[in-house]
Order: sequence, then C-alpha cells, then structure tokens
Amino acid sequence: MHIFQKTFLAVSLLAGLVCSTAYAADMARETLPNGMRVVVVRNPLAPAVSVQLTYMVGSAEAPKGFPGTAHALEHMMFRGTPSLSGDQLSTVMGTLGGQFNAFTQTDLTRYYCLIPAQDLDVVLHMEADRMQHLSLDAGQWAKERGAIEQEVSMDLSNPGYKAKEQLLPVLFAHSSYDHAPLGTRSSFEATDVKLLRDFYTKWYVPNNAVLVIVGDVDPAATLKKVGRTFGSIPARPLPERPPIPVEGVVPQALTVQTNYAVDSVALLWRGPSLRDKDGPAAAVLDAVLSSRRGPLYPLVLQHKVLAAGLNVDRNIYTGTIKASLTIPKGGDTKAALALLKATLDDIRTKGVSSDVVEGMKKRWLASKDFEKNSILDLGDLWSGAVTAENTDSPDASFDRYAKVTVQDVNALARKLLDPEHGVAMTMLASDHGKPPAGQGFGGSESFAGQGSATGPLPDWAQPVRNVPAPPVYTVPDADFTLPNGLRVVVRTKHVSPTVFLFGHIKSNENIQAPAGKEGVGALTAQLFPFGSVTRDRETLEKSLDDLAANAGGGVNFSVSGRTQDFDAALAILADLELHPAFPQYAFDLTRQNMIRVQAGVEQTPGYRLQQTITKTLYPANSPALRVQSGKSLSGLTREDVLSYYQSVYRPDMTTIEVVGDISVEEARRKITSAFGEWKATGPKPDVDLAAIPFNPVPAVQSVSDPVRSQDVVIMAQINAHGWNDPQRYDMTLADIMLTHGFDSRLYQDLRVRTGYVYTVGSQLALQKNFGNYLFAFGADPASVKAARQHVVQDLQAMVEKPVPVEELARARAHMIRDMILLNAVVTAPSRLDEALMSHGLGWEHLNDAAKAFQAATPESVQAALKNYVRPDGFATFVLGPTPSGLN
Repeated sequence: MHIFQKTFLAVSLLAGLVCSTAYAADMARETLPNGMRVVVVRNPLAPAVSVQLTYMVGSAEAPKGFPGTAHALEHMMFRGTPSLSGDQLSTVMGTLGGQFNAFTQTDLTRYYCLIPAQDLDVVLHMEADRMQHLSLDAGQWAKERGAIEQEVSMDLSNPGYKAKEQLLPVLFAHSSYDHAPLGTRSSFEATDVKLLRDFYTKWYVPNNAVLVIVGDVDPAATLKKVGRTFGSIPARPLPERPPIPVEGVVPQALTVQTNYAVDSVALLWRGPSLRDKDGPAAAVLDAVLSSRRGPLYPLVLQHKVLAAGLNVDRNIYTGTIKASLTIPKGGDTKAALALLKATLDDIRTKGVSSDVVEGMKKRWLASKDFEKNSILDLGDLWSGAVTAENTDSPDASFDRYAKVTVQDVNALARKLLDPEHGVAMTMLASDHGKPPAGQGFGGSESFAGQGSATGPLPDWAQPVRNVPAPPVYTVPDADFTLPNGLRVVVRTKHVSPTVFLFGHIKSNENIQAPAGKEGVGALTAQLFPFGSVTRDRETLEKSLDDLAANAGGGVNFSVSGRTQDFDAALAILADLELHPAFPQYAFDLTRQNMIRVQAGVEQTPGYRLQQTITKTLYPANSPALRVQSGKSLSGLTREDVLSYYQSVYRPDMTTIEVVGDISVEEARRKITSAFGEWKATGPKPDVDLAAIPFNPVPAVQSVSDPVRSQDVVIMAQINAHGWNDPQRYDMTLADIMLTHGFDSRLYQDLRVRTGYVYTVGSQLALQKNFGNYLFAFGADPASVKAARQHVVQDLQAMVEKPVPVEELARARAHMIRDMILLNAVVTAPSRLDEALMSHGLGWEHLNDAAKAFQAATPESVQAALKNYVRPDGFATFVLGPTPSGLN
C-alpha cells in the first residue's frame, strides 16, 4: 500500500541483526492453537508500539499469468470489511496518526504500523477483522486498480526498475521468481475479485501468519490479548509452494536506457538466500567489497571510475549479487566492463583482507548495543529474524554472521563472482530513450464515496476518538554555550550503552561562496572522508572500524559509538572536523569526478526541472539561483577550499547535541576538551535568504523526459510567512487534512475515488523570512489536468468554507499522536532540537504547538489558509510527456 513512503524489508546487518539476551525477561512468544506465531517484546523507550503482521506469501505464489496478485491483495486490504468500510478504515488510520504501511516481496507480505501504545487494541482488532472478513468488493477493486496501475507506471518510469524487469527472467528463467512483485498492467486489467478472493482464502490464514509486537507493553498480558483476538480464527491447509529455481543461468548482455547523469556497467549472478547456509558469508562479502577499505575502491582512487561497489539482495529463497562500476556519461562501457571482470578475477585469486572482514564483524557485534534505540527498527529486526530467516530471535540470526570466516568469504567469492558466468548489464544515460510500452494506464472515473466514516464505528474502533493529552515536551538536560560561541545541548538517555553526537554549522553556500566559486561548499564536504592532518584516509577508516563507530565531518557532522568507545570516537571526529587534511590528491580526484558528473547532470531532465522551478519562483537577484557548473568547478583550487573552510566552519555558527548514555557533566567535559579551542575569525555571517513577497505565478511549464511514461507534477508557491509566523500551527493542521494519511482530502480525491495517482504529497517549508508550499504527484499525461484541478478545488474549498469540526478533530488527533511517537526513536528529539536551535526557536515551541493544535478552530484554519495560499496562484511543473489540455 505504501501510503506514506515506499519501504522494502531489508534484514540489515549494519542496523544490527541482533537482540540482546537481556530481552529474555521482557519477551513472550507463543504459537496459537490455530498455528499463528506471536512474538511480543517489551521496549519502554516511549509510550508507543510497533505492530507487524507478516503473511508468508508473496509474488512467487501468484497464479500463472497474474504476477501482481499478492501486491493487488495488499492494496485491497486497505479497502475495508463488512464491519469497517474502506472510508471508516481510512478514518481510523488517519486518526491514529503514526505510520501505517505495507509491502509485498517475493515470499512474504507485511502490514506494519507504529502507534501510541494505548491504541494497540484497535489495531489488533483491525488486523483480525481483515484476516477473516475482507470485503473484496468489485467496485472497490475497479477504483483501486487505477491507483495500482499508477504505481506500475511510476516504477516503469524508473530505469532501475526497468533493469530489474529485464534481469529477473534471465536469472530465474521458467520459475515463479522470474518477475517482480509489482505486477503488470495487462494482468491487473484481467484480474477480478474472484481471483483475489481465491488467493486471499488460500494464504491469508493464521497458520501462515506471524505477528510481532514491540514497544511499551506487558508481554504476557499482550500475548493473552492476542490470543483472545485472533485465537478463534480457523486455520486452513496451505497450498503447495512453488519450487525453488534450479535451472542454470545463461550469461547474456542487457542494456537499459536511463535518464541518469552517468553510465554504469554491472555483472549479476544468482546468489544465496537469507536462509541459505552461504547467506551470512554473502552479506559479509557485500560489506567488505562495499567498504572504502575493500578491493574495489582503489579503482576510484586511480581515476578509473567514479564509483565501484557490490550489492547483495537476499530474499527468503532466492538472492542476487551485483558488482558494478560507474563511469561518466558517454564513457567507454566496454572498457569498463573489461576492467570489472579483471578486478573480480583478481579478487577471486587473491581473496579479501581478513582485517577488513574482522572490522565488519566488529561493527555487527557492536550493533547489539544499538538495538533498543528505535521501537520500529527493533520490530523490523524481530520480524526479519523470525519470518525471513526463520530463526528464533535476532540473536540466533546474529550468531550465523558471527561464525563467518575470511575463508568462507573468499570461497564464496571464488564460487560466485565468476565474470564468465555473470549477466552483463549496461545502463546508458540517454536523451533519446523511450518510455515502456503500455503507457496511459488511466483510472476509474467513479466519484462514489465521501472519504469519511459513514455510520458509527464498531465498538472496538471507538477508542480512536479518545484523543490522548498532548505530550509535554521535555527540555534537554543541559543547554550551554562555550566561550567560543559553540552551543551544546545534552539529552541523557540510559536506554542502551550507546552515545550519539550531532553537529550542525549554519551555513548557505549560495550566500557564502565567492562569486564564480559555485560548488566550493560541496567540494569541501566531499573531502572530509580523506582524513585529517594526523590520520590519513586508511588510518581514519581502520580506526573507526576498530571502534565499530561511525563518524563524518562537514557542515553536518556526527559520531556514534558504544559508551565504552565514545571518548576515542569523539577524538577522531574532533580531529577530522577541526583539522581536515584536504590532501591535494583527494582534491584533484574529487574535483575531476565532480566535473565529469556535472556534465551529465546538466543534461538530465531532473536538473532542467529543478532549474525551471527555481528560476520561476525566486526573484532574478536571489542567491538561490546560484548553481555550480563545470566551469565554476574547473576554476576551483585547493586554496579556495581552505579559504571556504576557514570562513564557514566556525564555532559561533555551530550547535552540537549529545544524546544517549552519558551524563551532563561528562558531556560538558568531553565536548569542551574536544572543541573548546576551536576559534572563529571575523563577524558572524547572515546566511538567511532575504524575504520574498507573495509570488503568484500560475504558469505551467513542462520538461520533457523521454524515458518516463508517467508525469511527475509539482505545484509550488512562495509565500511571505516565515517560521515565526503564529498561524503556522493552523497551517500545519490544514496540510494534514490535505495529504497526510489515507483519509486526507487529496488522497481521497486523487486516489481512492478516481485512481488518478498512486500517491500525493505536500511540503510546507518555512524559512526565516519566507516560506513555500508545494504539492507533488505522479499521473498519466491524460489525467494531469484533472488531478491538478482537484488540488486547486480542494484548496479553494478550504479557503472559502471552514472545515468540518470532525475533520479538524481527526487532524488534531493525528498530530498529537505523532507528537507522542517522537520519542519512539532515541535520536528523534535531537533532530528536532537542532531545527529549533537553527531557527532560533525556544524549547517551549513544541508545547506552544500542542496548545495551538488544541485551540485551533475551523475558522482559524481557514484564516491561515487565506493568508498562506492562493489556490489559483500555483506554478505547475511537469516532468515527462507533455500533458494535454494543461495551460
């Protein structure tokens, strides 16, 4: 369904495929009598809970000729049941706030959410209702088909997806794995509810489901609650699953035209799956060859390629491995492919470094300490371990990786990375590509349904109307400024033995770069990974691997590590940030690569679109119009980088936040020691763009992109309101009612009722002296005009007439619940703190916001919209085929 963002399951080693044995006392599991497996893990990080329900069925089980059946059913799971209509379901989800989403893979389909813990009962009843009583109404499928075909159109406009579409039939020929889970237009046109119901009846049963609940819950009591809710649903025998592909791969060469700025070549092979005995070794091989300490990165240092890497993609029963090189647009792809083959042969002969293998394993071991820092991520880890890897816990999964040896990795490299048996893939940046066949997917024209709950909600759903009290924003444990002007904030959280530091230097290259030196800020930022005056690149990377820490310099700098290693990791960061080497060889290499990439960028449709938007919205003398070019980059010297660093990187424009397992006293002492001697020279710069008056420019401009079949549409408008405007809270509520959630006005009008779009989004971006408001969606060219009219009409309706009290109440509940969920990630409040400090807003801001949300009325929301928006004054920009009738 992908309502808020497109998400794909990845059992990520770097995220920590682990779970501390300390959870043994805070975890309960049971297999219900009907076969449903349930795992409940307590994490009291915040009054929140992650609920993940996985059905062990995906696109591989789809009927022959209907590859998108599992994906289509995933969509229809959001269309309601006899006791909870699609409109009512949208209302429930929209009111609960948080995250509701789903995804389909080859072997599983997952429905997940992050919600306040008090709402767990509602979600459990909702999932039990959907498991046994899905409506699967023909009229609803007719509407949803338009949206899912727009998703197909969107992905077919993505060259990466088109490459995958060509690759899978080669790697998995004559099997149920020869297609992506997405599906095709032709199959969806032929799909009816009888086929969907048959698939649903066979596979959506408790004995094929795994429920993982993680958060601020009592595991034993929650397990009983799950038993009462799901226990009466009958089990049914499962169909036979498709065989795993065994047919050999026939090497061949594939080519894809792209709208990218660069070319690339790749070799691909069938690889180990998540459950395969070689799966862990494949993941280690991936990490080693993707590391800057690995054997592929020297190709970049030798000026031979722009980038090099390995990617291992593993599903439950299948996997793929991709080794790739990126070169400038128009480069010699045949020579690049020969270079890749020779390099892989060398790796297979010489093997990889045992030191780098051990470095990657140190990181995975250390990641055990990071597991409690996010309720949703911990839910992902448990779901991935129990379902995809079929282990008892993340600990059991981690043990598989801990046992990997360098001999295992090298043996797998010799076995799999054989250039002569790989499928060659060349991706060519082109201005003359063509869209895929079958464009113009259209959608239902029905306008039935009102998008709000019709009739009373069932008793079990009534609690969603009980809006929790707004949370009280907790101010940081410390807020102090060093003598050099560096502001430091500390949040002590003894959730896990980990510490994070986030630093931000307020800057604006468009204002601070000297004339003719556009790009100097970006170039400066890209030089930090090459080390400091005391640690060269290799020493820097090895030091971080040895500590299993992450650190990076720049105007946004950071470090994270275990408590026991934080002193050493902080010293590395401070050395890198305050004493960067900016070596000449790195400058020459990075500038050359930026120039080569820039030449391709300037020919891409996406670049032309961005330039069109900027030139339309901003006045002719605005620094926002400054852009780097091949010419400006060519004129840069290392001295320009040093000068820019000295003028922009200054403590009195910097904020640092330390969060985690550290006391205020420790943080003060350590930050003072690390950054106290940092000095600023000259007056503090003003880096905020000047005020821009309201700028209604109702122009329609199209940028051609021959690769796309679907148009990307952006509607944008500048307004005179900055981040201190008192009506910003009412405007935030208006924005929620327009696009946030499946019950929002534009989701209902553009997707649920018409199928014009797959997704629609908006952004209210406020700067110090002005703001902008934009909408974005993808639609077929024939539907763009009507979709744009819906946006204008919905805005006009909210400007002309106060919104209904019930709609405002849902938006308010959505916002307050989202505020409660802020603490479900340890570092989330820190990100918000940084924004408040950067904007010069006080710690009372969030509490003021909560009060304003509570006090908002339909009339105050209407007044805010009148001041912020001119519905007929949006500039419209279209990327793709020229839509008809738009002016």
